Amino acid sequence: MKNEELAKLILENVGGAKNIKNLTHCVTRLRFTLYDDKKANKKTIENLDGVLGVQEQGGQFQVIVGSKVNKVYQELIGNPQLALSEDGPKETGKKKSVISNILETISSILIPSLPPVIGGGMIKGFLFMFWEFGWIEWGSDIFNLLNIISDGMFYFYPFLLAVSAAKRFKTNPYMALAIAGSMMHPTIYEGINAGLKSLKVIGSIGVPYLDYNSSVIPIILSVWVMSYVYRFFEKKIPDIVSVIFTPMLTLVIVIPVCMIMICPLGYYIGEYIAQGVQVLIDFSPIVAGFVIGAIRPFTVLTGTHHAVRAIVSQQLATYGYTTIGAMNYMSTMAQAAAPLAIYFVLRKHNEKMKNLSLSAAVSGFLGVTEPGLYGIIVKYKVAFIATMIGGGIGGAISSVFGSAEYAMVMSSLITIPATFGNGFMGIIIGLPASIIITMAIIFVFKNKVIEEDQGVDTSKAEEMIKPKISVNMDDKLLKLNAPTKGEICALQDLSDETFAKEMMGKGIAILPQDNQICAPADGIITALFPTKHAIGMKTKDGLEVLIHIGIDTVNLNGKYFEAKVNIGDTVVQGQTLIVFDYQKVAEEHYDTHVIMVITNSDDYLDIFSNQKIKTVTKDMDILTVIQ
Repeated sequence: MKNEELAKLILENVGGAKNIKNLTHCVTRLRFTLYDDKKANKKTIENLDGVLGVQEQGGQFQVIVGSKVNKVYQELIGNPQLALSEDGPKETGKKKSVISNILETISSILIPSLPPVIGGGMIKGFLFMFWEFGWIEWGSDIFNLLNIISDGMFYFYPFLLAVSAAKRFKTNPYMALAIAGSMMHPTIYEGINAGLKSLKVIGSIGVPYLDYNSSVIPIILSVWVMSYVYRFFEKKIPDIVSVIFTPMLTLVIVIPVCMIMICPLGYYIGEYIAQGVQVLIDFSPIVAGFVIGAIRPFTVLTGTHHAVRAIVSQQLATYGYTTIGAMNYMSTMAQAAAPLAIYFVLRKHNEKMKNLSLSAAVSGFLGVTEPGLYGIIVKYKVAFIATMIGGGIGGAISSVFGSAEYAMVMSSLITIPATFGNGFMGIIIGLPASIIITMAIIFVFKNKVIEEDQGVDTSKAEEMIKPKISVNMDDKLLKLNAPTKGEICALQDLSDETFAKEMMGKGIAILPQDNQICAPADGIITALFPTKHAIGMKTKDGLEVLIHIGIDTVNLNGKYFEAKVNIGDTVVQGQTLIVFDYQKVAEEHYDTHVIMVITNSDDYLDIFSNQKIKTVTKDMDILTVIQ
């Protein structure tokens, strides 16, 4: 919905201009003071496209519209009865590289679809385990039911990817699902089953009969193309008929083009990638297995392991199994074993690291290796080298035996059933080999680990459970320092629903013990509200950060707040942005929590907040962003 139309509908549903006593806005919401609150149609406003929510608080009727609040506000004050004006800031930022964008795009599309895929893979693994042990009969009713449950997400994988691709490309998800539906149409599968090559359209031009049920690339490329066509028609077609002709013309153009050209191209690209990888593996299973198992920690650190997941998905689509998944499995076990070895080596030397390493080992064997990798393995050279060697040898063993995962699962000790099948002996030998070799190397060089530990600052050991690395990883792991000193608080604990429900993005809150608000990173000031209660900045790495001081403190009209910077100023980490008297604000009965959120959270793979330490200072990392 356009801002002009949204403003018009909001104005009508708050009771019209005559019902508005006063109108202001803050960083996320329009704040109406109404003559008669009963005239406002709250439910209608909440259901408007572009409205995140409605709150009635502090005598104000607040309409939450997010980052476009200034544009909607400008449209509202265009009404001659509302004589207000305010200029909004413009944002600047550097572009990311093409390779970086491609990797981020693949990751952001694949990651949201993983829960059902992993869940189905687990069920599939246990199903085959029960059958192998004779606990369930092949083709029985219960077998068929479990098979249906475990197969649905794989047969219709393009539907899952269509939704996340639409979100990434900022287009209509239902239009994306329509394209996926065309790819999976019964007519296509009837042609495949009949042995036909294509559905002729014009002359020699036709729609190839190809099986897209587990494919990855075709639907991503198709939704990408559709996003441009759909936006083009949205802009060119008048609003009054756009709802009819925009989707119609988009489907008529996009689906034939995709079915004739884009989807087959994506299909064969995926097939050739899978076959090419398999050729390399067949050429030298030992070398291929060792390299894939050994470099897995590097791919995780650089974020490229998500791109590798696309190849794993393609192997499953092409062959029904993934050999790379089995090799990565060995590395996962090595990454879990390393913290366990560190626990035994340092348990008498470093109490905090002992607790951290044991916790990381447990999570690692359950499939979550990031705490161990970022918090421990990268801190000790011996551990990193041991992990590479252990994972590499385990990967080589699994490759030689032809081990594979027969479903996409999160590698862990409880997902072993997903590897049941041909080559399972490689798992039986490779898994303990990865663990034993990794731990043995660390034990042999334990004195080196102890020596390294003496040079490691463990005063903030709890922070290490979250991704934390600084050497050559700044392009993948972005850090934000605390904007002020105080006690950590999760956003979910705040009284304001907008922040508590992360409508504006992920972040953290701090109950201040200091009057200064400082820059959490180097960057440029992009927003500074007249009331000085909120400030926005874009970091040099592209993070869009909002620092909101207190809740409803906009009503103080700048009282107790003093800005030390202006819009457009370049600032460095730790530089004072705003000075405010939090004690005076509290005496006025306002919540004084300093809230810091990343408003473009959806552009990143994940955001970790550090809530392990109760009190933070301005020189401490409290948010870690994974690109």
